[in-house]
Amino acid sequence: KLPTERLREELLALPRIGPETADSILLYALERKIFVVDAYTKRIFTRLGILTGNEDYTAIQKMFHQNFEGTVHDYNEYHALIVKHGKDICTKKPHCDACCIADICKTV
Repeated sequence: KLPTERLREELLALPRIGPETADSILLYALERKIFVVDAYTKRIFTRLGILTGNEDYTAIQKMFHQNFEGTVHDYNEYHALIVKHGKDICTKKPHCDACCIADICKTV
C-alpha cells in the first residue's frame, strides 16, 4: 500500500489532474484521510472569518489537517456536508435566513 503523499504525487503528475481532483480521488475512491479544498470550502470559511480569502490550496488544507481530527469517514462526511451547505445555503447569493450557522457568520 503506497503512502497517501506518494499516491497524491502520482495523481498530480497526470494531465488535467489538479490538487482538488487528486484529493477527491484519494478521499472518496481510495479512502485516504485527506481534506478536499473546493470553492464551497473557501466561500463558507471566508464568510465565517476563518479564512481571509487569500490563502492558497495548500495553506487551507494544512489548516484543516492541523485542526480536524477524525477518521476517513469523518473527512468524507465533513466535506460532503460542506458541499451540501455550499450548494443549498451558502451560495454565491447566500440564503442567510435559512442558515444553521448564521449566528457565527461574519457576513450576516
